[in-house]
Amino acid sequence: MRTQVVWLALFFVFSQCKKDHIGPGFDLIYQRDFLLAPGLGPFVTHHFYFRDIPTRFQTLLRENGKTEADIQAVITRQASLVGIFGDADFSVVEEASLRVFTESDPKGLIEAAYRFPTPIDRSNVLDLIPSLANTKRVMANERFSIDLALRLRRNTTDETPVRLSLTLRATYN
Repeated sequence: MRTQVVWLALFFVFSQCKKDHIGPGFDLIYQRDFLLAPGLGPFVTHHFYFRDIPTRFQTLLRENGKTEADIQAVITRQASLVGIFGDADFSVVEEASLRVFTESDPKGLIEAAYRFPTPIDRSNVLDLIPSLANTKRVMANERFSIDLALRLRRNTTDETPVRLSLTLRATYN
């Protein structure tokens, strides 16, 4: 009987946990491919720019029967760098920062995801940590741009095709 009470109590405690609960909203999903060139060094921060990307924000608003005023926030849900052919070595990256901005306000960068320090183990995937920043002022436009800044631990030796994946969540009540 005592064991059953303990199991019941544990079940109750963990069933109430809503850590991964995400309210109503819709996702904005973006992917961009780029090359990590050989010979990039650790003494400067390397910036990879992806410009003039359609947000599809207004289309998704219409599809969901919402207006821009209904959207409380646009926050990062997931961001990662993945070696396209499975041969990437992201242990070379020491710090990563993914920032979004509009071309009309290039100094108005908002950090959407970051990773520092990064794992030192060799891996084909580098997951970035979503920031809590609200990117609505950028994503509500027709187009936006991305600045992916990488600081390296050592020189890159190979040309590596990489895919940047970014998922943002527009939330409403």
